[in-house]
Amino acid sequence: MMVSAVIPTYEGRTELLRRLIESIPSGVEKITVRGDMSLSEKRNYGAKKSKGEFILFADDDNELAYQSIKMLRLALQNKKVAVAGMVGCYDHDKRKVCDSGAYRMKNGFTKDKYFNKQIFDLWNETKMPYEVDEVANVFMIRRDVFEKLGGFDTERFPIDLDEADFCIRAKRAGYRVVVVPSALTYHRSAAQSRLPNFRRPKNAYYMGRNRILFHKKHGLSLRFVPIFILSYVVSLMIKCKYSMIKHFIKGVCDGIQDRTGNRKEYRV
Repeated sequence: MMVSAVIPTYEGRTELLRRLIESIPSGVEKITVRGDMSLSEKRNYGAKKSKGEFILFADDDNELAYQSIKMLRLALQNKKVAVAGMVGCYDHDKRKVCDSGAYRMKNGFTKDKYFNKQIFDLWNETKMPYEVDEVANVFMIRRDVFEKLGGFDTERFPIDLDEADFCIRAKRAGYRVVVVPSALTYHRSAAQSRLPNFRRPKNAYYMGRNRILFHKKHGLSLRFVPIFILSYVVSLMIKCKYSMIKHFIKGVCDGIQDRTGNRKEYRV
C-alpha cells in the first residue's frame, strides 16, 4: 500500500525542504511542487501526479519523527477514517505541542486541547488515535476519499482553511478525521500564541476573506462574524501589527461580497 508525499515548497527554502525530505522514508514517493500556484493548488496538483493509495500532505517547514508516516497509514486501514493527522511539536522545543488537531465550535472559532502543553500530557491521556474536526500542516488522506470529494477547494481557499474545509466535507460524507498521538512532526514556523500575528499582507487578507466564505459554505452562523472581526483587529493592535488591519478588513469585505479566487495583489 504505497504512500505518496506531496510537498508544496517555495523559493529560498532549500534547507527546510532538505530536512523534511531526509525525514521521509525511502519507500515513500516524494513529489515536490513549486511554481506560481497557491498552496491548495499545489496540493491538488501534487495529488494528481502521485500514485500512492495514501497521500501525505506536508508543508516544507516540517521534520517528521521516525515511523510517523507508518502510524498514519495504520490509522487509515480503518475504512471509516478518511484523514489522519500528526501531532505537531515546536522545532525548538520538541516536547511542547503546537498542534494537536482542532475542534470547531458553533461560533466558528476553534479549540486545540493540547496547544502549548507537553507531549507527555497528551500521551498520559491517550496513545490511541482520537477524533477531531480538522487537522492541518502534516496529514494523510486516503486517495479514494480525496478523489471522491474533489480535493481541495482552490477557488474559495487558495491558502488558509483549505484543510478545514476538506475535513468538514469528509465528516459530512460519513468519514472520520483523527489525530495519531504516535505520529509526530516538528514544525519550524508554528505560532506560539493564539493571537494572530500575520507576517504578510496576503495572510491577513485571506484569513479575513476565507473565514467569511467558510461560514457561508458550511452554514455557520454569521451572527458571530462581528466577534471574529473585532477579536482579530484588537489582537493585531495588541501585536502592533497596524499595517495588517487594512488587509484583513479588505479580505472581510471581499468575503461578504463572495469574491473568490486568487486576487492579483495578494497572489499566492
